[in-house]
Amino acid sequence: MPKNIIKKLSEFGEGFKHHHENYSAGAISAIRETGGVWELEGLSFHFPEHFGFCYGVDKAIDMVFETMERFSAAEHGGQARRIFLTDQLIHNPYINGKLKEKGVHYLKRDSRDLLLCEELVPDDVVVVSAFGTDFRDIERLKERSVTIVDSTCGAIINVWKRVEGYAKNGFITIVHGKRNHEETRATVSQAVKEGGDYVIIENQQEAQDLAAVIRGELGEKEFIKKIPEALSAGLRERCKVGSAALYGGKMGMANQTTMLKGESLKIQEILKMAFTGRFGEEGLRERFRSFDTICGATQDRQDALRNLLKKPLDLLLIVGGFNSSNTTHLAEIADGRLPFFHIESAEDILSLDRIRSRQPQSGKTQIQEDWFSPGTKNVGVTSGASTPDVTLFEIIQKILSLRPSSTEPTLGRSLQR
Repeated sequence: MPKNIIKKLSEFGEGFKHHHENYSAGAISAIRETGGVWELEGLSFHFPEHFGFCYGVDKAIDMVFETMERFSAAEHGGQARRIFLTDQLIHNPYINGKLKEKGVHYLKRDSRDLLLCEELVPDDVVVVSAFGTDFRDIERLKERSVTIVDSTCGAIINVWKRVEGYAKNGFITIVHGKRNHEETRATVSQAVKEGGDYVIIENQQEAQDLAAVIRGELGEKEFIKKIPEALSAGLRERCKVGSAALYGGKMGMANQTTMLKGESLKIQEILKMAFTGRFGEEGLRERFRSFDTICGATQDRQDALRNLLKKPLDLLLIVGGFNSSNTTHLAEIADGRLPFFHIESAEDILSLDRIRSRQPQSGKTQIQEDWFSPGTKNVGVTSGASTPDVTLFEIIQKILSLRPSSTEPTLGRSLQR
């Protein structure tokens, strides 16, 4: 390889493959961007206009499997190079299981969530997951002189540019995201890289608390007692000594790309009102910035599900990793609308009486009884951006196989639009 850092498939040279196509299922993939109905054995499976793999996931899968081929024993004189991942490539157990089967290793992290790289040698190859990673991880990898294959999603990199800009201009970055998510950790590190600070807000209540600090109604010490892990280390220490870092600071908002857009907009409005109330319209323009950094593919899948829910469905299956942010938000959209089940794979369908699914409110996985009633006719099916179409096909196969006198579908069966 001519480079120690590979960021695009084209940088492998000519002849690279689109490996994500190995996980397609013709009958389902044919309507992934159009929606449709699959009529099988007296059941109608309804699909939204958008579901499943997005471009960023396609890219990540192509890059990691191409890496395994290019650095295989056949390509390197009978001695394959070791391949490591910084984190799960994507939040999908099926794909991550395939990588483990092929011998891909995972690097461990220290108490600060930074990579432990001591075991690496220059011949090793490290693939950065689609979520990206802390800038300090990249520095550590460069110090080990390993080959780095960076599959970070382009939508996430665009957010990083916003965050870097905030930090360079003296703005505290406010990220609406999940604090334990790889993407959020990588994003806020970009502020730290530029000497900036950050606060990670997970929900509207935390935004209200921050707004109270901006208005002077809640002290900074009280705020950090509520969510100490949400602030960058430097900002947390300054708040402890009453430096008015938050009370008098400028703020710029960004989002983890897979959050619910509606909630992000509400949080943005909460903070805007706090700045306006204290500083007026002119002060708002000087002290608060915001940009919509929700991924377009994420929004497409959320909007398409809302349209699908307008149909008279008997139940809905939402398929994706239990730790997949964009999939769990699809479940939140469906919650209270109709019977629905967030599952990872066909293995979660134990029978037509019992199903293992994740509950959106508690986040816990549990067995539910009597989920598929005898009168079920119309089944909605959607999936998160990390879920391959073949998984949906296997789920439909499983449902049909459990019904009496059924015929399993084939990959090429036609669909109605």
